[in-house]
Amino acid sequence: MPRRKEQFEFDWIQLDNNAATPVYQQLENQLRHAITNQVLQPEDRVPSSRNLASAIGVSRNTVLSAYEQLISEGYLESVRGSGTRVAKIPPQAFEFDTASKSNDPPVNSLDDLSPLGQQLSEESHWLPPVATHPKAFTPHLPATDEFPLQIWNRFSNEQARWSSRHLNLGEPQGYLPLRESIAQYMAVSRGLSCTPQQVVITSGSQQAFTMIAQLLLTPGDNAWVEEPGNAPANRLLDIAGAQLVPVPLDSEGIDLSRAPKMKPTPRLICVTPGGQWPMGMTMSLNRRLQLIATAQRHKSWIIEDDYNGEFRYTGRPHASLSSLDSSGRTIYMGTFSKLLFPAIRLGFLIVPPQLAKAFAYVRFLQDRSSPQLVQMTLHRFIESGNFVKHIRRMRSLYAQRQTTLYESLQKHLGDFIEVQKPESGMHLTVRGVAKEAEERLITAACRAKVEFHPVSIYSRTHETQGMILGFAAFDTQTIQRTVRRWAREMS
Repeated sequence: MPRRKEQFEFDWIQLDNNAATPVYQQLENQLRHAITNQVLQPEDRVPSSRNLASAIGVSRNTVLSAYEQLISEGYLESVRGSGTRVAKIPPQAFEFDTASKSNDPPVNSLDDLSPLGQQLSEESHWLPPVATHPKAFTPHLPATDEFPLQIWNRFSNEQARWSSRHLNLGEPQGYLPLRESIAQYMAVSRGLSCTPQQVVITSGSQQAFTMIAQLLLTPGDNAWVEEPGNAPANRLLDIAGAQLVPVPLDSEGIDLSRAPKMKPTPRLICVTPGGQWPMGMTMSLNRRLQLIATAQRHKSWIIEDDYNGEFRYTGRPHASLSSLDSSGRTIYMGTFSKLLFPAIRLGFLIVPPQLAKAFAYVRFLQDRSSPQLVQMTLHRFIESGNFVKHIRRMRSLYAQRQTTLYESLQKHLGDFIEVQKPESGMHLTVRGVAKEAEERLITAACRAKVEFHPVSIYSRTHETQGMILGFAAFDTQTIQRTVRRWAREMS
């Protein structure tokens, strides 16, 4: 096959040594432009680097740099014995200035979303901002500055150094020694007797709710939820096709006397008995037994979300619903994000033995497993006794901070608020003595840059009044100073 002649003119190459763009990049851009505009055709030969450098008065390295970049992008190709030439199919149809242009308006990608996708897009403004230095009284946050990071890092380094297991994909159900530690701890702390085979490690409570919905719900099933309650979890149940039935609360927790009496009966009953979110009351023993009997009668599943049950400040933590349920219709949900630090992204479920493999398989389909090294480190943290030590220390610290916030609110805002001091939890829920007082409280809090969550965002009707104030992450001086600043804005 005859060699194609070199078709190359030099006069269109104009380089400016005083320009901000380096000379090699100017040459590269002009050669690319010539190829995409078909000044240089596919398979046209280009001069050798030495000849082109001589012709346009630059160093050979300048030309080599330009050629190498264009070869890497697919505009040029170099074949031993044949020199350098324009590629047979340069990427001109897809890149730079010869890409096809249209006068049509740009596509609105939101139009291509499913109906559910469009709903979620509209709700995306609820995404919480990530704050490296959160302000008082942001809810949900533990005292990360009190976490024994030095000990944790030592265990993490130890596990990474001693074993290559953290490099391998772990079991979908979770690292077995960690599951063994959790089973032992739950037996002692909650009276919940379970085997490691019943423990399923998750990436937190939201993934746990997703797995529960996928395995236990059929679209159209009823799910009883607390009102107000866990709004993100409820939204996941919504997405799964559940018909949510909000059940009001009283001082003992979910008020089953006000639940619907008609069929269909609930497939799920979702509760936070250790410290109701967001109102804070602890479910009484009588109410727990009543709930278990209701679930047995309806053949319902109870989802026990024990997100902060460890932080109880009056007596010992209550026995879990799961430990009281002899019929095995309760699924226990725990999270280390509140107990230790949010970024750990580890939680767990305790499920009936016959469901464990199904949950493990769903976890495998979703994301295979949680990072092995984090699970191994957490296991060492628990096994060494540092977990229990940390929980006890935080329980004492949070009790002090809860008291400080409660007393500061009573002292400086007592004329405007109603506030109870719950037995457990990491937040207080404050209400205005009247609607007008609550509106003033909210306005003053915004002026004073006091962070809070309105209770209404956790209500299905969005009508429930109240302000949720987190205290766990803030020292006593910050709590007192913030309440005083808030009170000044009320005057």
